[in-house]
Amino acid sequence: MNLERYSDKITILRDDKLIGGTKSRFIKELLDLNKKGFIYCSLGYGAFQIALSEISRELKKECIIFTPDKKIKDPNTIEIINNGAKVIFVPYGYMSVLNKRAKEFNKDNEYQILSFGGESEIAINRISETMKEIIKELKCEPDNIYCSVGSGTLLKGILKGTNKAIIHGIVVGKEFNINHERVRLRKYPKDFKYESKLNIEFKSNKNYDRKAFEYVLSDNLDNVLFWNVN
Repeated sequence: MNLERYSDKITILRDDKLIGGTKSRFIKELLDLNKKGFIYCSLGYGAFQIALSEISRELKKECIIFTPDKKIKDPNTIEIINNGAKVIFVPYGYMSVLNKRAKEFNKDNEYQILSFGGESEIAINRISETMKEIIKELKCEPDNIYCSVGSGTLLKGILKGTNKAIIHGIVVGKEFNINHERVRLRKYPKDFKYESKLNIEFKSNKNYDRKAFEYVLSDNLDNVLFWNVN
C-alpha cells in the first residue's frame, strides 16, 4: 500500500512509487482492447500519460499523446517518448484545441480517446476501494484527508470510500466544485504552471501534489492522510 509515516500527525500514501502514480490503479479497466491504440490529451504535467504509455507498451498498442508545443519539453513528455508513445505537439495547445485535433486525427474511430484524468465511475470506484484498504491498514479512518484536485476524480473516490473524514481538496488546475458537508475546497493562489518551492524528502509533483502538501503543513491538523498521486 506504500503508507509512510511523515510525522506523529501525518501519514502519506506514496503512490509516486507506482509507475504512473494513482492512475495505474484503474487505467487498464478503461481501455478498449479492440482499438488500434489510445489517444490522450495532456498539458504535459500529469502522470496519466505515463501510465498510459507504459501499459500501451505492455499491451503492444499505440499510444498517441496530444500536448502543447513548448520550447522546453516537460519531463513527463520526455518520459512517455522514451516509453514509445507518439507525441503530437500542437501550437497554442489549450485543452480545447488539443481535443479538437485529437478528434480530427481519429476521424475513422480507430483509436480510443480517453477523457481527461481518466474520469469515470470505474476510476472513482477503484480509488474508493483503495481508500477502504488504507483505513483497514491504519486501523482507523483519518480525521483529515488532503489531496490536490484536477479533474476531481481522486476527491470523489476518497469521498466515496470514507464515512466521516474531512476531505481538504486543493484545486490546482481548472475550476472544480462539489457540494458536500465533508469537503473543504481551496483554490491554490497561483496557476498550474507554477512549481511549488516546498522542499520535502519524498518525490512529489511540484505542479500538483506538492501544492496540497503546503496546506497539510500550514494547517497542522491531527490524524492526517495525504494522498500523493505522483
